[in-house]
Amino acid sequence: MPPLTRSGWRAKSGWIVLPAILVLALLVRLAGLRFGLPALNDPDELMFEMGSVRMLRSASLNPGWFGHPATTTMYLLSAINAGVYLFGHALGWFANPQAFLGAIYADPSWFIAPGRFAMALFGVWCVALTYRLGKALFDPASGLAAAALLALDPVHVGYSQVIRSDIMASAFMLLALLAAVRIRNDGRWRDVVLAGIWVAAAAATKWPFAAVGLGVVGACLLRMANPRRAEALRAARKIAVFSAVTLAALVIISPYLVLDYATALKDVQGESQTNHVGANGGAPLWNALWYVRVPLASAFGYVGLALAAGGIGLAARRRPVAAILFPVMLALFTITIFQHLIWVRWILPLVPLLSVLAGFAAVRLVRALSTRFTAPVPALGAALAAIVLVPLAMGVRANATERNHDTRQIATRWAERHIPPGSTIIIEHFGFDLMSRPWNYLFPLVDAGCVDARALLGGKVEYGKIQALRGGHHNVDYGTLYPARRGTCRADYAILSQYDRYAAEASLFPAEMASYKELLSRSTLITTIRPQRGISGGPQIRIVRIERLIPEGTGPLRSLPVVPAASAAM
Repeated sequence: MPPLTRSGWRAKSGWIVLPAILVLALLVRLAGLRFGLPALNDPDELMFEMGSVRMLRSASLNPGWFGHPATTTMYLLSAINAGVYLFGHALGWFANPQAFLGAIYADPSWFIAPGRFAMALFGVWCVALTYRLGKALFDPASGLAAAALLALDPVHVGYSQVIRSDIMASAFMLLALLAAVRIRNDGRWRDVVLAGIWVAAAAATKWPFAAVGLGVVGACLLRMANPRRAEALRAARKIAVFSAVTLAALVIISPYLVLDYATALKDVQGESQTNHVGANGGAPLWNALWYVRVPLASAFGYVGLALAAGGIGLAARRRPVAAILFPVMLALFTITIFQHLIWVRWILPLVPLLSVLAGFAAVRLVRALSTRFTAPVPALGAALAAIVLVPLAMGVRANATERNHDTRQIATRWAERHIPPGSTIIIEHFGFDLMSRPWNYLFPLVDAGCVDARALLGGKVEYGKIQALRGGHHNVDYGTLYPARRGTCRADYAILSQYDRYAAEASLFPAEMASYKELLSRSTLITTIRPQRGISGGPQIRIVRIERLIPEGTGPLRSLPVVPAASAAM
């Protein structure tokens, strides 16, 4: 938390401390932004980017996928990718759209790096909006404290560096909450309309963020409590108008939710998983404890978590917070813990809201200690800031180090030294960094068998066609390979990045484990590359030499659809 004082110091701190916090937030989010590239260590990044490429190829606003729904994310990426092409075309890098398409299939850095930069900017915007929300609900000092917390939050920093929908949705959520606070204070119709637009934008980015609408309704209900009947009726009309604006704005922002509703329904249903390797939860109480112990503790540290808990208690007596903030937080947390799966990223909408409450508690604590011990507020604020923020900064640094020393890239360097040129290797991750090396690659693709990765990229196959070949599997690896297609995996080596994830939950994935055991039974383990906290990250990698091939299974080999050159234009 930044130092706090009364009167003069407070007046200066807003224009001195806040810019410093925002610059810090930007620097930590830009540091190491190109991690892994050209390899893609987060496969979901490719899903979002290929949705944008699909729209550019077909000159359509239909992203073709609505699982999050992430419509706003893919629209933004489409605009960025079009800008990259136009810039590169002007400089002579890309002669035509086909050349740009070939470049991004050969090296995804062309569209991943600009997309990550945009997400980092949204992350910084979230920090600024968190300051505004803390200021609106409490005071400027609380806003600064909240912004400082979010600026160095390891979880928020990490997800601001990857292409996903969560950080964008968080920004829209904060804008909606700011509109809700203004509705409670002033009751202007303009803010009602803006609230509807921002809630729609949040929902069109990621479905659960629609819960922020409860905060807007809470603000209107506070105005309905006015003893004057006319004011209460106006507040009721505001709820109706807000609801109508939200629905209309959602259709305007993401029209293909309606125009292509069959695909939208299928994609939403596809997101309802009962199990996923490495992300299986338990009962709601178990899930709740896990979220507190793991992602929230990582996001705030134990002192920060204690401040957030104290902030909840202190703010509970404030009607605006109880009516606007708490319903949103309760709804989001309830939705999260009642899922079958557990993901660190699912606490992201709670992080800025808890930062606001922790910032408020920190300010109250510093002022109480200053009164109690007659100590200067700036000194106490600096001490508390060090206690809370230094461990978070160390966490950010450790995460960055791990991300930039990923086991998958370590495996590439190991393979360069030990695997002979001309060998054929089975890979399970999007190892674009391997493509420039002198090997042949096979990628396991469910019932299509092991397909030639170079042909896959050279044919510029669309992501939707790959999705069709996945056969409904969320993971594509050797474990999910159709058993009769194992004979298509005629390789000398395999770089296995998923085996240990399945092994940790072997009872839940017997079929996948059987596939790996069969492969390992005819292979020799050459090396194991393990992640080390603060040194290297990523999954545990096993590199094996395949000693014996098996005959190709019966049944026709399903050929991989390749986009003809004539239709490969954007």
